[in-house]
Amino acid sequence: MHIQLTSQAYCKMLLHTAKYPHCAVNGLLVAEKTKEKKKDGHGGPVLCVDCVPLFHGTLALAPMLEVALTLIDSWCKENNYVIVGYYQANEQTQDSRPNQVAQKVAARISENFNEAVIVMVDSSRLTMSCFEPIVFIYDHVENKWKNREVTTDVFEDWNEAQTITSALLVGRSYENLIDFDNHLDDLRNDWTNPAINKSVLDLC
Repeated sequence: MHIQLTSQAYCKMLLHTAKYPHCAVNGLLVAEKTKEKKKDGHGGPVLCVDCVPLFHGTLALAPMLEVALTLIDSWCKENNYVIVGYYQANEQTQDSRPNQVAQKVAARISENFNEAVIVMVDSSRLTMSCFEPIVFIYDHVENKWKNREVTTDVFEDWNEAQTITSALLVGRSYENLIDFDNHLDDLRNDWTNPAINKSVLDLC
C-alpha cells in the first residue's frame, strides 16, 4: 500500500515549514475513509487529501498533543476522514530522519490505521521554486521505520503540486497558515486553514 499526496496536503506541509524556518514543525495527514482501507494493500494508493499542522518549536508536549488528537479525531469523523500519517520537519535542517517524537505519534496513528506513514520534510532543500520533491517517506516494516524512495508517483499530480506550492510560497501565504499552537493561543484561529484551502483550489 502506498500513499499519494494531493497538492493541498503537500503545499500545507511546506507552508508550515516555511513559516517557522528555525523550528521543528509537525502535523497529521488525513485521507477520505473508504471501505477498501482494510484490504491490506490490495486497493489503490491511499490519497492524502489534506494535512493538519500541529505544532512548531516544542513538539513533545504530551497534554497538548492529546487535546489536538481528540479534536482532530472528532473533525475527521464529521468529515469522513481518517488519520493516515504524520509529518515533521526537524529543527536541524541537515537531519531528516524521524526522531522519537515522530515514531511515537506514528505508532499511535498505526493503532487505528495499520499502514500509517511518516513523511519527513527536508527543510534544507526548501526553495521558492519547489522544483523537486523535498520529502522522505517512511513505512513501518518489520518493526522498523524504513525510508522509501520518493518519486513524482507519490503525488496525485506533481506538476500541479509544484506550481501551486511555489505560487503560495512566493505570495507568502505561509504567514497566514494556522497550526494548533496558533489555535491554542487564540481559539478563533482555525487550524483547518480554509483560506489556504481556497487558495489551493483557485490555483488548481
